[in-house]
Amino acid sequence: MGRYTGKSCRLAVMLILTFSFFLVEIVFGYVTNSTALVADSFHMLSDVLALFIAFFCMKFSKKSPSNKNTFGWIRAEVLGALINSVFLLALCFSIFIEAIKRLLEPEEIEHPLQILIVGVLGFLVNIIGIFMFHGHASLNGHGHSHGSRFADRINEEFEESYEQLNSISEAHNISFLSDSNEANNFKRPNGNSSAKSEKNSKLISNVNMVSSTQMNMHGVFLHILGDALGSVIVIVNAIICWQVNNTSLRKYLDPSLSLFLALIITATTLPLFKESALILLQTVPTHINVKDIRLKLLKSIDGVIAVHELHIWRLAGNKIIATAHIHCKNLEDYMKIAEQVKEFFHKEGIHSTTIQPEFFEDTAARKSTVVSNSCALECPGQKACAPSTCCGPNENSKSSSTSSESP
Repeated sequence: MGRYTGKSCRLAVMLILTFSFFLVEIVFGYVTNSTALVADSFHMLSDVLALFIAFFCMKFSKKSPSNKNTFGWIRAEVLGALINSVFLLALCFSIFIEAIKRLLEPEEIEHPLQILIVGVLGFLVNIIGIFMFHGHASLNGHGHSHGSRFADRINEEFEESYEQLNSISEAHNISFLSDSNEANNFKRPNGNSSAKSEKNSKLISNVNMVSSTQMNMHGVFLHILGDALGSVIVIVNAIICWQVNNTSLRKYLDPSLSLFLALIITATTLPLFKESALILLQTVPTHINVKDIRLKLLKSIDGVIAVHELHIWRLAGNKIIATAHIHCKNLEDYMKIAEQVKEFFHKEGIHSTTIQPEFFEDTAARKSTVVSNSCALECPGQKACAPSTCCGPNENSKSSSTSSESP
């Protein structure tokens, strides 16, 4: 709880500092007629928005699930990241247009010494922010000396993620795990099965994913780092305009550096925009190949005759969910392989799965179903309902090639 309070406190302090300096920068920017300073002030405003979103989401995402929001508010920060990135891209466009206008109709900036002072103060504010959030500079490990601490943090984040998903399941009387023994394997390391817990910890550490909280704080760090670069551009611009008497250079330097700043902001914003949009579109995480997983599942587990309607998507951060229909010979065969199927997805970094088993004891019917890859439990409307299903009529043709008949 202390660590959570510490993060909230750092966000609140940085939010106050950043907003205060935004007001200072935008006032001096318009007074001194500096496009670079105005551009940097609006980037500072985007940092205020990012910090507010991070602070808001840290509090709001802890709300319990309800009948209206069965997953809770886990995706609040993803939506916030998308809004923030769209705002930043729009800002970059406006800076670009203004800079082009200033290149076509150049104006000399006024009071470069005052701009220099404001730029230095802004840089100092951003340096404070970098030191406050430097622990989130990278989403990967920090070398040998910090390896154990990083692994502990990953395991803690996973426990938090599982507990949050488990609270959702308890609230709605559903289970994300196939049986109680499997559930115990995902609990804290002081559980009854230490060997399995240690194995799970190693598997979790190998998954190149981070929690939504880490992603959120990493986004805050990137915003502050980008704004620090913007302050450096303002400082360089002010020094040159103050010391150099070349009028042409002084007129064209400010809009040129503003264009460069817009490119920096765009380059750091596009990955955030892409990732948040893909999560909301429920696309497959980039490190997962659905076709490979389907083939591996068929080849590695005896008793799995065919797999169809395999869907994998990310709820938020490292919370990946998978659903699949699995053909088995009979219920007895499925009970033998159920734990293996759960373990298979666990090794792939997918810890919340819903499996629909389908049985065809009649050999002829089973062969016919595998060839057509049809679902044993279709909607009563069948063809009429096909356009309204999640995968539509094309799913069968896509997955039929990966079906196989067990000997």
